[in-house]
Amino acid sequence: MLAFFHCSILLWVAILSFAQPMRAVASSRFPQPQFDSGHTVPQAIHPAFVEHVPAWADVLILALALGISVWLVRKVRSRRLILAFSLGCLGWFGFARHGCICPVGSIQNVAASAWSGGGLPWFVAALFALPLLTALLFGRVFCGAVCPLGALQDLFIVKPQHMPRWLDAVLRLVPLAVLSVGLVCAVNGAGYLICRMDPFVGFFRRSAPLPILFTGMSVLLIGMVIARPYCRFFCPYGILLELCARLAWKPVDVTGKKCVNCRLCVGTCPVDAIRTPRVAMSDAARIQQFRRFLGMLALAPLLIAGCTRLGWLAGEFVARAHPDVALVERLDKATTVDEDLFPEIEAFKRSGQSREWVEARALQTVKRFQAGCLGAGFFMGVVIALRLLGLTRLQRRALHEADRIRCVACGRCFAACPKNRTEPVRVTQ
Repeated sequence: MLAFFHCSILLWVAILSFAQPMRAVASSRFPQPQFDSGHTVPQAIHPAFVEHVPAWADVLILALALGISVWLVRKVRSRRLILAFSLGCLGWFGFARHGCICPVGSIQNVAASAWSGGGLPWFVAALFALPLLTALLFGRVFCGAVCPLGALQDLFIVKPQHMPRWLDAVLRLVPLAVLSVGLVCAVNGAGYLICRMDPFVGFFRRSAPLPILFTGMSVLLIGMVIARPYCRFFCPYGILLELCARLAWKPVDVTGKKCVNCRLCVGTCPVDAIRTPRVAMSDAARIQQFRRFLGMLALAPLLIAGCTRLGWLAGEFVARAHPDVALVERLDKATTVDEDLFPEIEAFKRSGQSREWVEARALQTVKRFQAGCLGAGFFMGVVIALRLLGLTRLQRRALHEADRIRCVACGRCFAACPKNRTEPVRVTQ
């Protein structure tokens, strides 16, 4: 029954995605009448209601949604209400606003504005900062109930499987790479790569290329067994949320009362965000752990240098996303016969610039990308080294608790924990 429900949701998502192309086909089959007198049929324009919503209202709605999510997670502690509220946010921020009220994409706006020194609209800065401020206070409640990308994936979780720790650690480096490359492209004028790679934009706007639609459907299908794959292994905004949630004032906790170590929350968490108790290490284990720390510390400079080198080498490849570099490559591959088939070549001919000028400009662009990717590689190397060093920490926990970094405040552990029950459990004879 549950699998049928999720398949029905996927079917409806597919129907909404293909609604716009089918509407275009229908209009071509039944064209409007043409008059010999030259009269043209006036086009009635009816703007959607959401187009009249001002920018300050979007910020106010986001702030209100974040406040409600904090209340649901901290006080109400109800999985059903969190799920119901996430559906409302999915309808508004996702399908009504077409996914454009998006803190994930605002990363690029903030980075481009800070790099170029240009002005940044206040509402974009507010959309970027509000979820981070909330995470700094109460953890990643934005991911659990407000974010439409997370809400859509949460509907498709059927039977989540626990991933090996080494594979989970490797895949969690992908968001870091996406964030680094996306910022390099944004500050160098190569467009907003993060928005172009979003697999759910086609669902929210009900119009997208077929590869993007199929990619989004594939992510949802994978999410049936690997919970929230986009949130965990791709979302660049999640890197910033994790950093803020690490310092959260009142993070998400499994129970508002004392934990009894029943382990029920471990089996219900789909994202492996429950940290189990750990006893104190013996003296021999402490010595072994200290040796691992020294080994990781000696490996850190080599790791940082290697990532920096790889970033420099990747700069030339990433620079192909820039129009100047893409134009030079197109000019090299095109022949005199098929040059007219490419609009960018036609625009270049009309500009009156020489081939040497555009090649020199592309070379400067490649150098900027190499410098940016070198810095991104250094940054990734430092983060990877710090994560490896973090594995050698001497941790001691007496109770089960939610991991500040991985917990997305979905509320599934609330229903499993017996301490969160408001009514006594009835025992039938």
